Amino acid sequence: MKLNEAVLMPLCLRYLVDELPVQSGVARRMLLDRDSMRSAEEVSAYYDRLRIYIEAVSQVANDVPRRNLQFRLQGLKDIRSTLERLAGGAALDDIELFEVKHLAMLYEEVRRQTKVLSLPMERLRMEDVIRILDPDGLRIATFYVYDSYSGCLRNLRKQLETNPTDERTFVAVQEEEQRIRGELSRSLREYASDLRLGLQLLADTDILLAQSVQTKDWGLCLPHVSRNGRLVLNGMWNPEVQASLRERHRDYQCNSITLGDEPTILTGSNMGGKTIVLKTVGLCQTLFLFGFGIPAAEAELPVRDILYCSMSDSQSVAEGLSSFAAEIRNLNSIVESCRRGENLLALIDEPARTTNPVEGTALVSSLIEVLKKTDRSVLMVTHYTIDAHHCPCLRVRGLVDGRMDYSLVVAREGEVPQEALRIAESLGIDQEWLTLARQVAEPHPADTH
Repeated sequence: MKLNEAVLMPLCLRYLVDELPVQSGVARRMLLDRDSMRSAEEVSAYYDRLRIYIEAVSQVANDVPRRNLQFRLQGLKDIRSTLERLAGGAALDDIELFEVKHLAMLYEEVRRQTKVLSLPMERLRMEDVIRILDPDGLRIATFYVYDSYSGCLRNLRKQLETNPTDERTFVAVQEEEQRIRGELSRSLREYASDLRLGLQLLADTDILLAQSVQTKDWGLCLPHVSRNGRLVLNGMWNPEVQASLRERHRDYQCNSITLGDEPTILTGSNMGGKTIVLKTVGLCQTLFLFGFGIPAAEAELPVRDILYCSMSDSQSVAEGLSSFAAEIRNLNSIVESCRRGENLLALIDEPARTTNPVEGTALVSSLIEVLKKTDRSVLMVTHYTIDAHHCPCLRVRGLVDGRMDYSLVVAREGEVPQEALRIAESLGIDQEWLTLARQVAEPHPADTH
C-alpha cells in the first residue's frame, strides 16, 4: 500500500498528511509515493531516525538553525528526469546542468546545516560535482559555459565581440559550447548515482524534519513495535475531529483500546463515537506503517500487511451494485483474506445495516463466528444484539448524568445499549413524537406473560 492510496481511505489520514510541514514539492510527492513498511525491523529503524530528529527540534537553542534548514529545503526541486538523462548518456543542456549544480550545492549546504543540529547526513561526492560545474570557484547557484572551460572558446568569444555579425564565428562558438556540454555530461555521469541518492536524502531530511515538528507540536507519541500482534492505544484521539471540535469550543474525549488476533465487538448508542473510534484505530495503524507520530498518549502497534475498511454504504455505480451488495462483497473479501491467513487488520462499521434486522443479525452473528476461527485482528461496530461467540466485547459508556461519556468499557457478550430515546430527549425533540415512541418501545402487559 502506498501513502497516496491510504489517504483515500475514510480514516482522516489526509488531514495529517496535508498539515505536515514538508517544505518541498518533490519531498511531498516522494512521501505520497512511499510504500508502507513491511517488517518490524524496518519500522523500528525508521522511528529510531525520527527520534533523533525530534530530540534536535525539541531543543530551544536549535529553533533558528532548524528554521534555516527548512528554508533551505524549500529550494529542493524534482530533477529526477534530468538525472535519468544524465545516467542514460544524454548531453545535458544549460538548464539541466544548472539543476545538477544547484542540487549539489544545496546538498552541501543542507549537510552543513544538519551538522549544526547534530543530525546525520551522508557525505557524498557533491564537491566534485561542484568543481566540475563551477570552474572559477564562485559558488554561485547559476550555470554558464565559462571561458575557463576552453581557451578556444575564450578566443572565439573575443572574436565575436569584435565582429558580432560574423556568422561563422557565431556558429563556431555554439559548436564549442555544445562540445563542452557533452564533455561536462560525460564527466558528471560517474556521479549520477550520488546525485540520485543526494536528491533522495534531501527529500528524506525534509520529510523527517516535518514529521518531527508535527510530532512535537501536536503532542504525538512514538510507538512501540508489537511483536505479538497486540494493538494497544492509550489516550488516543483523532486530530481532525479534535480540530473541528475546538473550532466550536468543545472538548475532545480521548479513548483507549486493546486489540488482539481475534474479532473485537464494539457497541454503543447512536452518537456514541463508535465510528470515530474505528477510524482512529485505522488512522493510528496507518500512520505507524508510514513512520508518523501517533495521536495517543501511548501506542504499541504491530506491523500489518493489509488494512481493510468496510465503512461505507455507497453503491458501486460501475458494477450496478446496491449498497447492500457492495458491502457484502467487501465483507466477503475480508473473510477470504482471513481464511488465507494474511497479516491484516479489518475495520468493519455496522455490517448489514441496510437490510432488515432479523437477517442483519443473522449475517453479523455468522460473520463473527467465521472470523473467530481465523485468528485475525478485526474490530467490528454493530447495533445488533448478537451471539459474540466469546469474543471480546466493548461498548461506549453512554449517557451519564445527562452527558455523553465516550469512554470504552467491557460489555457483556452481545450487550447493546438501549439509549436512543434518552439521547433523543436530550436533543429536545418534539414531545408528542417522543411520548408515542416510548409507548411503542415499552412492552405491553400481554408481552410480560
